[in-house]
Amino acid sequence: MVAPQDLKTYRIYVLKQRKGGSEVLLETRTNTTNFELAKAAFWQLYNTQYDNKHLLLMTCNSKKLYVYRYQSSPSDECYISSDTELNYE
Repeated sequence: MVAPQDLKTYRIYVLKQRKGGSEVLLETRTNTTNFELAKAAFWQLYNTQYDNKHLLLMTCNSKKLYVYRYQSSPSDECYISSDTELNYE
């Protein structure tokens, strides 16, 4: 059994950036303790259509794991290829 302090909580969500602050798109939020479900949620949101003012994030216990900027290109810092293997451990 996993002790509560060792439990990993993954959060996946889309963040809309704008002047004066950012906004989490509530309809995109997923919380899970299962990394396989977190990966599935990430890839599902990855394939949705948002503009470059939107970021897709995956965190584990509030630590950023993956950040993808919609409409980014391979040379951009926040680019993740669709064939990237998501890992955490």
